Amino acid sequence: MDDFTIPHLPPVRFVKTLVSADETKAMVEVGFDEVPTLGMLIEAAAQSSSGIKDDENNGRMGFVISLKNIKLLQDVNSKEFVVHVELVHKLDDFKSLSFKIYEKEILVAIGSFSIVLQ
Repeated sequence: MDDFTIPHLPPVRFVKTLVSADETKAMVEVGFDEVPTLGMLIEAAAQSSSGIKDDENNGRMGFVISLKNIKLLQDVNSKEFVVHVELVHKLDDFKSLSFKIYEKEILVAIGSFSIVLQ
């Protein structure tokens, strides 16, 4: 959990392990205490974005300000997922990101969100 500079604590801290990351994307294992809702999956994607390597903004709190094209593609049955999150655009304290969430190898949710950094 040391890979993520977010204030969230269990049970609302969904990020578990940073699998891989660079300056534009991150792959993160996430987990839940129960089978998640779509809202919980979106929050996990937002938390996963803190794994993207951005030395300029590490440790700054971000707030989700918009969601776009959110789709639940499959019913979920698991409590463990892998999130792929990618930086689409960055302008000062504003970031636009896209995500894909996998249950095992099955794509279950996609979408994009914007955050603003404090």
